[in-house]
Amino acid sequence: MVKVTTLSRAKINLMLRVIAQRKDGYHDLQTCFQLLEWGDQLEFRCIKNEGSNEITINGFKGLKKEDNLIFKAAESLLKYAQSSSDWVIVVKKLIPTGAGLGGGSSNAAETLKILNVQWNCGLSESELMAIGRNLGADIPVFISGKSAVATGIGDCLEEMAFDTPIVLLIFPETSIKTSSLVNHSDLTRNQIELTKGELNNRDLWINDFFPLVLKLEPEVKAVYEQLKNRIDIRLSGTGSTMFALYSNESEAKTALDWASKWTNCLLVRPKINAVELK
Repeated sequence: MVKVTTLSRAKINLMLRVIAQRKDGYHDLQTCFQLLEWGDQLEFRCIKNEGSNEITINGFKGLKKEDNLIFKAAESLLKYAQSSSDWVIVVKKLIPTGAGLGGGSSNAAETLKILNVQWNCGLSESELMAIGRNLGADIPVFISGKSAVATGIGDCLEEMAFDTPIVLLIFPETSIKTSSLVNHSDLTRNQIELTKGELNNRDLWINDFFPLVLKLEPEVKAVYEQLKNRIDIRLSGTGSTMFALYSNESEAKTALDWASKWTNCLLVRPKINAVELK
């Protein structure tokens, strides 16, 4: 039996600026995606070499198959498939739902990449990104596999490396739906984009959704209030996960010990963008 395993990486938004609201309901953004060397484990098992491109998904509770981004990603490839194998996709879910870490988008991206090969679709990376963009604005960055600054609705990418040696992830026990935030009247929507020279300045790494999350989500605010005087806390995306950045491993472990008194926490490393040899 053919079996393919992959790490479905999480991401954090080092900063997230809302530039303007668009007529189509989306927002123009500027954000810095940092991919992590941590996430969900996906295992693709071929159960029939000559089938009908059916997939079965294991590892989710209370989520209909039709609502799963993995299923939607697979469905979007069907018209390009040149072979007809059936697969079981087993997901070991470590990225919390509604955490602002891109778990569903990352799962979808890995599905697109792997089934593109297994179904002999023959699509290029840019073509996969175009498909992914229709499923979720941050799927393209997971397809690229490289940290980047993003504009547009978060889908226009420019590869970029960031100085984030150690990341402390802080997980309040709550899940946030993006829809509860993006249309809120208190959301700041008139930020100015940072210049390329400003993008690595941590003092400018704000998240316009953070004040709103602290206002609307008591579980997040409670953890923030306990930690804010000892840890420089930031928010990832539009979810519930907060994070802090460290260069010194001893300081990172001290922060982990302290933060773990109040909620679940984890130290992770960033994914380093591969350097192309010329």
